[in-house]
Amino acid sequence: MSSEAAVRCEEVIRIYRSALVRHRALRGISLEVAAGERLCITGTSGSGKSTLLQIIAGLDRPTSGQVTEFGQVLGCLGEAEMTRLRKKTMGFVFQDFGLLNMSAAENVAFPLLLRGMAEAERLDLACRALREAGLGAHLHHRPGELSGGQKQRVAIARAMITRPPLLLCDEPTGNLDSRNADMVMSALRETAEQQGTTLIVVTHDLERAARCATRTVRIRDGMLEGEEA
Repeated sequence: MSSEAAVRCEEVIRIYRSALVRHRALRGISLEVAAGERLCITGTSGSGKSTLLQIIAGLDRPTSGQVTEFGQVLGCLGEAEMTRLRKKTMGFVFQDFGLLNMSAAENVAFPLLLRGMAEAERLDLACRALREAGLGAHLHHRPGELSGGQKQRVAIARAMITRPPLLLCDEPTGNLDSRNADMVMSALRETAEQQGTTLIVVTHDLERAARCATRTVRIRDGMLEGEEA
């Protein structure tokens, strides 16, 4: 494997245990994602693709195996260190949008607030990002006043406002109709290209994955099945 990978998973196994059940969600995943690559991970519901994304995000820990991001071994980090790494290097886009009950501009500016940026500066950057996303007419609209596609584009702008080197997306089009799903996938591709971001998208939609990705891999029953051209 290359030493310059943005993300490297080596023999990642994840087993969930309860009193009655032992479920092997991931069965030895080895995967490398180059810096600037756009990777889509596909598979049916329950295949393990979202579990893998959670582990790459440091929101879950593998039972065994190792994950390295930009040279940092995640297993060596405590929770506070992992939180700092996520804030510094990762952006997130989820199926349910995850927007706060505030204006679109305030939502996009929120990560900059957490970094201590002055209000006028962060709102100016947020409004600029929303205009670039085609949402200039919706700067002051709250989530309830936006369509599903508009909400997801706000979520993408928020995830990218700090220019993270890694963007992780879990079923970002799962709640959208076909037209809005196409728009969101195009927005992800264009934003990643413009900023040189490494993009990892988990989706069950192979057709749209192919439009967004430079590479697509498929997970089946917790194992990496192969790659789609």
